[in-house]
Amino acid sequence: MKRKNKRKSSLFYERNLFFFYLKKNILSIKFILCILLSIFVVFQSLINISPNEHFSSLYLDKQIFWYGFLGIFSLLNFPLYFPVILTADIISGEFSNKSAMIIYSMESKTKILSIKLLSLIITLFILNSFLFLTFLIITLNLTEFLITFNIFLIGFLIIFVESMFMSSLTFLISALTRKTLVSFILPFFYISIFYFLEEYLELELLSYNFYKMNVISLLENVLFNELFDFSIINTIYIVVFLGLPLIIILITFYSFNQLDIRIG
Repeated sequence: MKRKNKRKSSLFYERNLFFFYLKKNILSIKFILCILLSIFVVFQSLINISPNEHFSSLYLDKQIFWYGFLGIFSLLNFPLYFPVILTADIISGEFSNKSAMIIYSMESKTKILSIKLLSLIITLFILNSFLFLTFLIITLNLTEFLITFNIFLIGFLIIFVESMFMSSLTFLISALTRKTLVSFILPFFYISIFYFLEEYLELELLSYNFYKMNVISLLENVLFNELFDFSIINTIYIVVFLGLPLIIILITFYSFNQLDIRIG
């Protein structure tokens, strides 16, 4: 009976902690800032569209959505800053305000990190959903066509996975350094050198953007040209693109559990 009551008490604590972090994320100034900036991203992707232009379903799917909207995430770096902004203080902030010892003494580190991660994933999902649904509504008003569902879903998943990569990288830095400023600066720096890694240093394998663009190119051929080129190299691109965020998260959990939080 005591064990059952203890379990209920633990579930009550976990649920409340989850909603606390989720509410904290969604109601924060940084989340509102990301929402406002995401509206700018949508309008920037539609800036060259004329209301008098002749539209078709294929034109909307390929030119406006795939090349225009998804392309804006490659042309502009700052949408990648959204997950960094939302994640930078997720762990380091508690060390800054000296509440880490209290939080991590109540439950295991793994449990706390899992709750934080889940709340972060849902926050990113809400942000990306707002971004994509805003684009969907505006293009529907402009063209009177809806984007094909499977193309829309694949585009959403690509950007969401990329957001998860940047968020997981920031999550790792925040956990290991426990310094919010460092958690901002290092991911920002990594984002800013994507182009130089690929074009000037010929180190494209170190650029996550390189894997994303190859996955986009592969899926573009499948969706619009019906060309299925799942070679070994393309499979590697897909595996790295999808698997790297998970690997970083696992490294974060393992490394943070090895840290003595009383130090630093």
